[in-house]
Amino acid sequence: MRSLALAVTVVAALALAGVAAAKDCKPISGAFVADSLTGPACASPVGFCTHGTLTGDLRASYDFVQLSTVFQPPALLTFTGASTIVRTHGGATLYGSDTGSIDLAAGTFTTVVQIVGGTKQYEGAAGQIVATGNLTPTGTAGTYTGEICKHAD
Repeated sequence: MRSLALAVTVVAALALAGVAAAKDCKPISGAFVADSLTGPACASPVGFCTHGTLTGDLRASYDFVQLSTVFQPPALLTFTGASTIVRTHGGATLYGSDTGSIDLAAGTFTTVVQIVGGTKQYEGAAGQIVATGNLTPTGTAGTYTGEICKHAD
């Protein structure tokens, strides 16, 4: 009986080690700037998109499409959206599902991007990016921090 318990424990430990080793997680941080897009250039059902550049650990361009908006008086806007982040070198893509809020009175915002997959080395990627910043006359600017986890090679 002790042998069976020991065998089950060893198999469980190896399985958990395999799951932990299956993902390679890397912390990231940097800055971003983006321009607002409206009209025909924006495929958003609520009419708001951004196109920008990430610098720092994640050198990339990104596109954000706002999918829903809820105004909460006196000056808070909450939203959902989708992000597409394309690495500058190599063209690997990350896909994200966004939630966030904009304080219209202060001109600040926070966005949480849940990584839901990608292409090339980011196929099956997971993780989270938190972006905070300010509204600007042409769009947004701020910083991001987070972690991207991808399958280990």
